[in-house]
Amino acid sequence: ASRLAQHWPLTTSIMRGHRLLSVVSVVSLASLAAETAALSTSTSPDLVRRRDMLKRATAGLASAASAATLLTPRPSSAAPPFAIMAEELGYFPVTDEKSGETVMVPSRVSRNSTPQAIELARYLRRTGARMYGAYWCPHCSRQKELFGREAWAIIDYAECAPKGYRSQFATCIERKVDGYPTWRFGNGKEQGGEMELADIARESGYLKRGTFDPSLEGGVPPLGGGAACQ
Repeated sequence: ASRLAQHWPLTTSIMRGHRLLSVVSVVSLASLAAETAALSTSTSPDLVRRRDMLKRATAGLASAASAATLLTPRPSSAAPPFAIMAEELGYFPVTDEKSGETVMVPSRVSRNSTPQAIELARYLRRTGARMYGAYWCPHCSRQKELFGREAWAIIDYAECAPKGYRSQFATCIERKVDGYPTWRFGNGKEQGGEMELADIARESGYLKRGTFDPSLEGGVPPLGGGAACQ
């Protein structure tokens, strides 16, 4: 529960043990099942792993929702499976009690930023660069981790998935974004797929005014440079 509260203050107002499961279980299960079905024929290693994680998350959420109808645990002992979902999938569902709308909230970036990553992020923001992505995309998640928590908070990001938190779906359609992540830099250049920070520094024009040492960036496992989600 404490981890969810870090992501979105709304969670603190609806975190009431089994009631949270009863509020979001139907919508969440439907969303997870739909995404699993959409990936059923995929042969991409990244998407096959995501499909397997979705199946486990769906099973866990279904079991928890079923138990919630039989038990009335104290709030302190209620353990919704969203922490597991956040760890494995990179996001979790949250429902607004007032509107009834369920959105997918990305997990918090865990890696600390280096000073040079923060400087790069400030340059990107200042020059009008923007990254388009989707909460469910593993390449987008890795791109965020490459920047680190402090630097990523500076980046101008557009969520393109309709169910994503603060979705800008219409903007993404209007800009004809067809893969995630997609970078559009202030100098007019565009690049699809995840990028190493050194490549972002070069393509954005940052290297014309400063330096970037890739050897200072560590702690992120490789996922596949240049790969993108469609």
